Parts: sequence; C-alpha cells; structure tokens
Amino acid sequence: MRPFALLAALSLAVATLPASAQMRQQGRPAQEPQASRSGELTERLLLVPPAGWQEAGTSRGQNALTTHLFPAGQNAEKWNEMLSIQVMGDARADAREHIQRIVEASRTSCEASGPSPVTEGMANGYPVSTLTVTCTKGRQSGLGGLVAVKAIRGAQALYVVQRIWRGQPFERNSAAPVSPEMLKEWSEFLRGVAVCDEADPQKHPCPK
Repeated sequence: MRPFALLAALSLAVATLPASAQMRQQGRPAQEPQASRSGELTERLLLVPPAGWQEAGTSRGQNALTTHLFPAGQNAEKWNEMLSIQVMGDARADAREHIQRIVEASRTSCEASGPSPVTEGMANGYPVSTLTVTCTKGRQSGLGGLVAVKAIRGAQALYVVQRIWRGQPFERNSAAPVSPEMLKEWSEFLRGVAVCDEADPQKHPCPK
C-alpha cells in the first residue's frame, strides 16, 4: 500500500472524533484532542508500512482508533505477524503508563512474560517510550508471542505502534524463536516511526 494513504486515513479519523469523546485514565479528568488555534488537528503520524502489507480496516472507539495491517496471505483470523497502530485522543494519556498496561496485560494473558526495560527519550521534539515483551505461551491462544512497542506522546494525541509476532510456544527464559533478520527489520521500522506537526515546523518538522 502507499505509505501516505494510511496516514491520511488516521489523520482524518482523529480529526473527526466527536466532541463528546472522552477517556478516563487512572483518575485523571477526561480530555479531548488539542487542536491548533485554527481548530484543526495538525499532527501527523509518520510511518512506512512494510512492503506488501495490507490494511485490514480501522476500528473506531469512543476516544481512539486502531488500524491493523498484515503481510500478504494473512488476516485477522489467521496470522503470524501484525502491525497495530493506535491513535488515542487524550491530551493527558502518558506513553510510559500505556506501555506499562501492555506489560500488565501480558502477565495476565501469558504463562510467562518477559518485558524488557522501558526506554525513554525524545524524537522530533516529542517524548517517546519503547519496550519489547515476550510471551512464552498465551493462556487462550496456546501460542508464543513477541511484541515491540513504540509510544509517542504528541500534543494532540497519544500514538502507539506495535509490531507483533506469534508462533510456536517456547520455554521460560528462552528467546522467542524469530530470526535475527526479523528483529533487525523490526528495529529499523520502529526507528522510522515518528510524529510531526505541520503547524510547528521549528519544534516538530514534517518531511518535505
């Protein structure tokens, strides 16, 4: 698929979140996406989907939207790799807190989970949190799993991108059975994920 087709869809979906959309997080008051002074959402999520991957639709919740992509020949019912893209219209949602909830969910749904330390930094002027989590065997699926997460705290939304693998279960304290080439490709892909703001080219420049 063309890279910017997905970006346009995400931007449009965020921009059309209803004014009544709300989300409560850990006792914080509900917030809505912050628009620019002109009233438009100007942030853009930048990513190039892996070659040959296809979008499988975008689901829209009260306060967020999620898009899933799969390699050719895979779909939501039968897959080994998936790309999940979430845009959450909450101006106060915290990237690290969201990642921590992913870790907690893995501990509940997996026989044994192995989260890496959370890495925090800045990318294009925005706070970023990343980590990986292994799952030896899902309690419901019976499959092993590996997920790499990158969460970017924008001014107008929280952007969360996940690369996910699932396959044969593996032993506790063992690495997920994925190739070094796949891990390298995941790393390169996630490094390229960023957020920019068309209205603030000094702090958050967009590519030209």
